[in-house]
Amino acid sequence: NFYVREEQYEKAEEYLTRFPDRDPEKKRKQAQICARTGRWDEAYKAYEELLFSGYQRMSIVLNGIYQLAVEEQDTEKARLVVGIQRQLAQLLEMGKYYELMWELEPAMSGRDADAAVDIAEQILDNIPTIGSYMESCLYEHMGFRRLGEEFYGDLKEKLLNSFRDEEACGWLLGNERWQSLIAEHSD
Repeated sequence: NFYVREEQYEKAEEYLTRFPDRDPEKKRKQAQICARTGRWDEAYKAYEELLFSGYQRMSIVLNGIYQLAVEEQDTEKARLVVGIQRQLAQLLEMGKYYELMWELEPAMSGRDADAAVDIAEQILDNIPTIGSYMESCLYEHMGFRRLGEEFYGDLKEKLLNSFRDEEACGWLLGNERWQSLIAEHSD
């Protein structure tokens, strides 16, 4: 901070190497130095990486809170967390798939067949949006590896296999809409 205030950016970057690589503060401070020295693309990329990893971290934490709420049978809190997950995915432009994926488990555990079928269908239909964050201007300086058709096909097959799982979805096996959904999306 001292060297940044004194506009001795090379020295500031030298001291920044002493931060652990996984420390988000290192990346944030690097972005600040890049911005002050006119390296805009590097600054954007660092901030975008922080935002993207921040989404992942928050999503994992929210999932942990959701699991605790479910174990304590606090359905109100569980619903609240699912709503926050959806809003977070929407706010950070992660794509429709990520907005929807958190809603399936509560429908399944609540044995709400209509909701489970509706959500599962929307998830299957939105598999191609799983990488839509790559098109967001929030992450335009990041270099993502593009997802291919094989990835989408594999994901669809994994989802369908999980929908066929008797332990998780056995209660739906007699549901006509559920069976139709699985048949419709099977190759």
